[in-house]
Amino acid sequence: MKFVGVDGCKAGWCAAWVADGRWDVGVYPAFADLWGAHRDAASVLVDIPIGLADDANRKAERLMRERLGPRRSSVFNTPARAAVHAGSKAEAKAINRKASGKSLSEQSLGIMKKVAEVDLFFAGHPEAVEKVFESHPELCFALAGEGPMRYPKRDTPGVVERYEILTRFVPDVRGLLDRVRWMYSASRVAGDDVFDALILAVTGRQGAGRLRSLPEPVERDATGLPMGIWYAEFDK
Repeated sequence: MKFVGVDGCKAGWCAAWVADGRWDVGVYPAFADLWGAHRDAASVLVDIPIGLADDANRKAERLMRERLGPRRSSVFNTPARAAVHAGSKAEAKAINRKASGKSLSEQSLGIMKKVAEVDLFFAGHPEAVEKVFESHPELCFALAGEGPMRYPKRDTPGVVERYEILTRFVPDVRGLLDRVRWMYSASRVAGDDVFDALILAVTGRQGAGRLRSLPEPVERDATGLPMGIWYAEFDK
């Protein structure tokens, strides 16, 4: 069986996967390209909002912040669906303010193109909803480790603590990172993009057939897409 983890990056989508005990990594310019390569996976966990509320109000973010405590700032607000497909940042802010009473942070605005890409992908590939799930690396690292990470992921101590967790599940983290670096510069695919993709793949394998969601049961948006963040319980 194959389990895939995906994180957005400047070059497109960074993916890590394990199949029959063997690990690999790759980068895809479009989400549809990634799906074409990995539609045979048992699960694809991706760090991007999938279900979009018309009023920009998803329980998933609130529950995630409660779980992450000191790392709660890593959870961005998901824009309203109409804001995601707006023509400009200014229009998106205005639409979101009208829908929810709140504007959008630069972090939320920064991921909107990828949110829109995945939303349009599902409109054209409804079958993918059976395998592609929203997840969050910081929650996965917290569950695989001893609780929320102590340091931000781009600080040296944060890199070390996440690396140490990954080495418990992935045989050659350094080699996989080197493979990506051989193909792309750090400005196109950052090291934390690779780490995030890896922990999502680890989580997919750990939760094979028994992934859980925040909230549970999962909410659904007006199009029927799940508005939940999926995770697995790790044996300690």
